[in-house]
Amino acid sequence: MQFSVVIPCHNAERWIGAAVASVHAQTFPAHEIIVVDDSSTDGSAGIVRASSGATRLLSCSARNAAAARNIGIHAATGDWIALLDADDVWYPNHLARARELLQKSGDRTYMSNHHWIGLQSERLAIPDEHHCKLPAPAHSLDVEDFFHLASNGFHFGHSTVVYNRNAVLDAGLFDPSQKRRHDTDLWLRMISGGGWTYDTAFTAGYRENTPNSISRAELECDYFYLRTLTRNLGATPGPAQLRYLARQCRRALGISMTCGDAEHYSRVRDLAMPHLSWKLRVSYGIAERAPHLAASMLKAKRYMSQRMSSGGPDNAMPGAGHG
Repeated sequence: MQFSVVIPCHNAERWIGAAVASVHAQTFPAHEIIVVDDSSTDGSAGIVRASSGATRLLSCSARNAAAARNIGIHAATGDWIALLDADDVWYPNHLARARELLQKSGDRTYMSNHHWIGLQSERLAIPDEHHCKLPAPAHSLDVEDFFHLASNGFHFGHSTVVYNRNAVLDAGLFDPSQKRRHDTDLWLRMISGGGWTYDTAFTAGYRENTPNSISRAELECDYFYLRTLTRNLGATPGPAQLRYLARQCRRALGISMTCGDAEHYSRVRDLAMPHLSWKLRVSYGIAERAPHLAASMLKAKRYMSQRMSSGGPDNAMPGAGHG
């Protein structure tokens, strides 16, 4: 197995050196490292050029992470694509674990467990709802397994994903029109066409709350996540997938009503309404006639939920939750 590592980079001079170094430190060496510098105006490119070991540096002006990743995949010569974000790091066991489990499973898609790390690489606590509840590594998982995990405890670790390169090309690569959550969009397309392997071993550090990261734009992420879920329903969606979709529809509608403008709410509404029960559709229709009152009630509900989940009023963080 030959792993081509693809790292998109945009103004990541603070992190890119550590990301590349973590690939060079793998106990099973990568076939190649491809960094795609997308319109950086800082010293990112110079840091990559100065890094030890062979690293290919490509440049583009797409200003689009999906497009940058596609450039790296097209340039890759390995038979497997291992994805890493410029602000994350792998532990030395990452590629070795992927190789071991994929050879056993025959799956074409892989993901592993990971820690959350802070800006100084310190270990952060992971909320219980993001802890994967699988007791051991598993293979031949399907789409329903993914949504069952997502509903009961899971955090999508894109910097741990490994894809069979030919399968990615057949699936159409990343979709640049998915301004955000293009990672989940490709993942769902990939696992809809074949099994996937999950490793409960920790093989990476996911850097939480990186300044200017894509995931910090909550409203836009909510919309594009909902877009991803609805467009990847498939011909015969299972019960776990439908339950998860309905929950995300309720969440996105509530947040867009309390925090978004009319245009954003309209976009979310168009996606969400067809997947809600008739009772909820009626409720939101009534709420739309008194939006300020409805928004106030939803904010109060979110605030009380945060108080309960954080252990009481001393730990409550109004506005910090996800609904």
